[in-house]
Amino acid sequence: MRITEFAAAMGTQVANLGDDFEIKGITTLDAAGPGDVSFISSDKYLSQAASSAASALIVPAKASVASHPSIPLAEPWAGVLFLLNHLYPENRFVYFRGIDPSAAVDPSAQLAPDVAVGPGAVIGPRVVIGGGSVVGPNCVIGPDCKVGSNCALNAGAILCAETEIGNHVILHAGAVIGADGFKYEKVGGRLAKIPQVGRVILEDHVEIGANSCIDRASFTETRIGAGTKIDNLVQIGHNVTMGRSCIVVSQAGIAGSCKIGDGVIFAAQAGVADNIRIGNGVTIAARAGVKDHLPDGVVVIGQPARPFREGSKIIMAEARLPDMIQEVTRLKKRVEELEKKLAPGG
Repeated sequence: MRITEFAAAMGTQVANLGDDFEIKGITTLDAAGPGDVSFISSDKYLSQAASSAASALIVPAKASVASHPSIPLAEPWAGVLFLLNHLYPENRFVYFRGIDPSAAVDPSAQLAPDVAVGPGAVIGPRVVIGGGSVVGPNCVIGPDCKVGSNCALNAGAILCAETEIGNHVILHAGAVIGADGFKYEKVGGRLAKIPQVGRVILEDHVEIGANSCIDRASFTETRIGAGTKIDNLVQIGHNVTMGRSCIVVSQAGIAGSCKIGDGVIFAAQAGVADNIRIGNGVTIAARAGVKDHLPDGVVVIGQPARPFREGSKIIMAEARLPDMIQEVTRLKKRVEELEKKLAPGG
């Protein structure tokens, strides 16, 4: 694809165009060379453009870049995504075709004709897998699971019994979906395991990072809404219902039975107590600890989590505590000295 063809496909024109050229690749400003397209997603990076060796730049719609041919777009990432899909059309997870002889596929499983199954994978009874899906090496899909179309299960991903995932779902290496929820109660003076007889449902276009775990429900379902993206090393407890297009960053933990709205952002190591309700569009800052329900649209920070303005003041005050303690100690000593002077016979 030539640069002018790309611009036309995006509904725009190339500004400052010299010679038309064939696009060889797309990469970052500092890594780009002749034939490459690079991109500026925000005006704050415009100052870095002049030194790039890229042959053209994707830029925000109103940006002015005199140093390079540029493709102005209201959403620069839309152009980046278009070129990535054009230049790298093959699914990078697919490095095998068909069903590997070492895979164990139960005779009752129903696999679309073009499903790829890697070495050592295990597919259990009554599993259904849609067209274009890929089951990587050493994956395990338990009984009665349903996998939609064009899904990618990377090496070692596990779907426990009765898990259901929609279309275009990606599970990265080691993800475990549908293991038992952590539920024990004291019976007869001992901790008794409460059987977890629910399931997990991942809706369309969900992506789960490496070594993340989503537990099955006790009785009903744990559900992750369409378009939600979950990073590596995340734990989501049983009975959680998460809305659409949420973002959960690495090492966050969400305890059981939480109800989470759409578009919620959990930053790294955020934690949520059980049975919490979180509204739409909430942002939970890194390492924040949520113990109370949160209404729509709030931003919270700290432990325990508080509204951003209040929490920020507390964090700044905490940073001053050592100096404040020294000052209080000095003042206390001064008061004691004054009291001695003012005392009778002092």
